[in-house]
Amino acid sequence: MWMAVIAAGVALSALFLYWLLVSTEGVYLGRRVVVWLYDLTANRYDDIKEYDPGDEFLLVTRPVLNALSGIARPRVLDVATGTGRVPFDLLQSPHFDGHIVALDDSRRMLDVARRKLAPFEHRVTLIQHPAVPLPFPDKHFDAIICLEALEFFPSDEAAMYEMVRVLQPGRYLLTTRRRGREGRLFLNRYRSRDNMRQMLEQAGLRQIQFHPWQVNYDLVTGFKPRS
Repeated sequence: MWMAVIAAGVALSALFLYWLLVSTEGVYLGRRVVVWLYDLTANRYDDIKEYDPGDEFLLVTRPVLNALSGIARPRVLDVATGTGRVPFDLLQSPHFDGHIVALDDSRRMLDVARRKLAPFEHRVTLIQHPAVPLPFPDKHFDAIICLEALEFFPSDEAAMYEMVRVLQPGRYLLTTRRRGREGRLFLNRYRSRDNMRQMLEQAGLRQIQFHPWQVNYDLVTGFKPRS
């Protein structure tokens, strides 16, 4: 009987550690642990995620390009850029003539991004920095992107307020909402669509829309009002 109790205890402990370190990627252990885990996986991250380039162009890159249409030399901020996949796709497009600031808190993720973005180094600036506070003046960027990251910040609300602060009026923001079973594993960090909409509106965005994306994510778009 004692062996069964011990085995059950070991199994529960293993499940708890998996939830703590894998399912929620260390978020309940604090920002430094999250950054450390991303540092550990940086060189394998793109292979782990298995992005589909076609889907990325249709659902991420093209909407951003459309939102920037008519803006000469736009300034774009990619918060939690990771390995720089969004800047890489934008900079490859002949329809993008702007400059990108790619910000992340993980040094090793930025190292991977730096290698990937080397052909475009004069058009991209990589910065190691947390999302709060953002080291930029108010109303500075023409578009802001923050994918698969809000749920890992110490406060998604504080991060969103910062992103809206540095976004120019009338301009576009693209982010994500964790959904489904994996989303609910984030417990008090999980946001329903209605709750997410409310948070974005309180931060100052309007015209908010949700678009199905990956199995566990919605893409969420919004605009900062002109007045």
